[in-house]
Amino acid sequence: MNEDKDLFVISEYFRQIYENYEIKTEAERIFAETGDVEKVNEYCKKYVLKQRADKYLAKSMIDKRFKTRTFDTFKPYNEITKKAKAAAIDYAENIHDHLNTGKNLIIAGSGCVGTGKTHLACAVAQRVMELGVPAKFINVVSMISEIKENFSVKNFTDIELLIIDDLGKENGTDWVKETVYSIINKRYEKMLPTVITTEKTIEAMTSHYEDKGKAILSRICESFRFIELNGEDYRRRRE
Repeated sequence: MNEDKDLFVISEYFRQIYENYEIKTEAERIFAETGDVEKVNEYCKKYVLKQRADKYLAKSMIDKRFKTRTFDTFKPYNEITKKAKAAAIDYAENIHDHLNTGKNLIIAGSGCVGTGKTHLACAVAQRVMELGVPAKFINVVSMISEIKENFSVKNFTDIELLIIDDLGKENGTDWVKETVYSIINKRYEKMLPTVITTEKTIEAMTSHYEDKGKAILSRICESFRFIELNGEDYRRRRE
């Protein structure tokens, strides 16, 4: 079939699903009807990402304590937490759009602790993986430790959605500053979205990066959605 051969040559994602008869057949149908390789790529890409996302979810990348932190278990107790939950759900549900635009999400406590930031970030991570997008959720201190152990930032620069919890809490050595900047910058260049939680304001979150702080802030805030979660300790209310 000439269309089949043409697709195999020109479509990166079609080559990756070629052994799956059902997906391959549907991709060929889309190409036969539209002649649009981009539509074929988009269809195949969602299947490829879903396979990878399922593997990430199965590997339990989210610690046991946080696996129960879903949208269903997040119980708003005032207007602030109600709006925050709705905004986080909206961001997660539109993740495929954000993969195209590189739109980030910042969840800030503005000086308040225990307000549910990590819960919502975990919920976003788990929901986008259910929607077929690979994601990695990690505390910033653990991220730095993993990089020191593996001597590589690839796990953080290449993943479709990276969720960094508590950015700004890590020890701000020159090496750490450069490492965090390199991750944010590489994701910015690749237009890959990043979710960040911080107890601080956006400006204070990056202040301890000194000369790298403005560059980090600029890249994060070029395209982003902001959720402010300040107020009472959500953890104590949940107990």
